[in-house]
Amino acid sequence: MVGRAGRPRYDKVGISVLIAKNNDERDYLFESYVLAKPERIWSKLGVERVLRSHVLATVASEYAYTEQGVYEFFEGSFYAYQYDLRMIKGVIARILRFLYKEGMLNVKGQNLHPTDFGRRVSQLYIDPLSAIIIREGFNSRAENITDISFLHLIAHTPDMYPKLHPLSRELDSLSAFAEEHRDEIMINAPEEWSDRYSYEEFLGEIKTVMVLKSWIEEESEDRIIERFNVEPGDLYRLIEAAKWLLYASHELAILLKHKDLVPKIYRLMKRVEKGVKEELLPLASLEGIGRIRARILFNAGYRRIEDLRRARIKELMNLPMIGPGTAKKIKEQVGGFIKSKEWKNLSNGREEQQSLTEYYR
Repeated sequence: MVGRAGRPRYDKVGISVLIAKNNDERDYLFESYVLAKPERIWSKLGVERVLRSHVLATVASEYAYTEQGVYEFFEGSFYAYQYDLRMIKGVIARILRFLYKEGMLNVKGQNLHPTDFGRRVSQLYIDPLSAIIIREGFNSRAENITDISFLHLIAHTPDMYPKLHPLSRELDSLSAFAEEHRDEIMINAPEEWSDRYSYEEFLGEIKTVMVLKSWIEEESEDRIIERFNVEPGDLYRLIEAAKWLLYASHELAILLKHKDLVPKIYRLMKRVEKGVKEELLPLASLEGIGRIRARILFNAGYRRIEDLRRARIKELMNLPMIGPGTAKKIKEQVGGFIKSKEWKNLSNGREEQQSLTEYYR
């Protein structure tokens, strides 16, 4: 699969690249992609979950100023070309009422205007329903607000999709975790026996929380994949979705004036981005220092930027995974005194990085 190569009306040509490992693969790719007929595609715009964001964006981006204008805008969509706009006209009307009720649109006579809330939600590219869930979570609060509160709040949104499925062998441990952290969760849990489907979906959200919590507690990717039976791609997707939803939560907390939540969400967002405990955030903020190198530096006693500023270059290079290039990059970022001879040797690449096995031998 390749992305769209070129933009209609702006680019005359677009380029996509296929890389083959050998001649047989080259022939296969050529027959399957270059010479093959394009596959049929179908518009998914008729799905309400997808349509909500587009309806809001149509008004917030000033493509339409009235309800009729919204309908006329969607008449030019691929969906209307393939099907019939009348099939989703009722859905669009329902979504407009929903957006007005939830304070994202204002109506003045025949004209539609986005509110500050609606405009920011559209700019954040999240489902309006996700924004409402986040807003209600902020308003209702949890008895004890922790990282788990925010992780579950974003896991409960439709933008965290598809949700993780709880395995039968995990149900007891997930239920126990939910009960243990009940006072930290902003969303009321469904009744286990009266609504079993919703309860298992809730446990899927709890599983998402546990995966993300393991990530920010610095469990290895291999361990997380094995422990929760998730694929590497699923883990990557969860982390990326969590980063964006926490950023959106941070922006909405500012807009809605929940000032006490802003720094908490920001720290958690950075922890999810880096996959580290809070104590490593200053080190992990440096370019070229990921979660593993940050932990190595921290455990070696370099716990603050000031510690790195005072560190000798040789000391840094005696640590595993800190080669000449990384040590030089660290010192360039944090400053501090380095002898000109040492700097020259680093620039010439004469120093060698110590291996991980030698460090622990």
